[in-house]
Amino acid sequence: MDKIALGSKTPKDGFRNEYFVIDIFNNWKKETLAQEWLKTMGYKIEEIENVRAQKIKGSYKADVQVVISIQIKLQKLQDIQNLQVKLVSNPQGFNQIDKRWLKSYVDLWSIPEDVIEILRYFIGEIKPNIQNPRDERRMFFDEFSQEDQNKILEFFRENQPLILNDILKGRGQFASEWF
Repeated sequence: MDKIALGSKTPKDGFRNEYFVIDIFNNWKKETLAQEWLKTMGYKIEEIENVRAQKIKGSYKADVQVVISIQIKLQKLQDIQNLQVKLVSNPQGFNQIDKRWLKSYVDLWSIPEDVIEILRYFIGEIKPNIQNPRDERRMFFDEFSQEDQNKILEFFRENQPLILNDILKGRGQFASEWF
């Protein structure tokens, strides 16, 4: 399969996977997989009255929202869970989990100017400034000076919890609680 066809197939398979998860949750009474997921989320199956899953539309980290209706001691309660569904689509297991531009990360994490410059070379916004780069379009991490490598590593180490949270979970109403 050529790269263009694969590039088209990968997101389609991902959407198919999201709808698979939605269907499983919406048939929770019959689907043991949904019941296992609900138990993992901390619910008692016998207390659940209804489960409704739907696709979240828009640019949010969560792909699926599941609304669980529960009856506890004469009280009807609703709980909402946001899920992020990922499909591992290649044998090496490499998948892009976040597709934002560098500018949006700069705004989210207050990246210092010197680190932004290094990242711009890394992602190919700026052509390599070294002789004989492995790739004419960008620089690899080990092609930077030790000082620049340390700047990058220090920034990511200092901001690791925030970065991981934003990339994996997201922020706000549709932040993902489950993956």
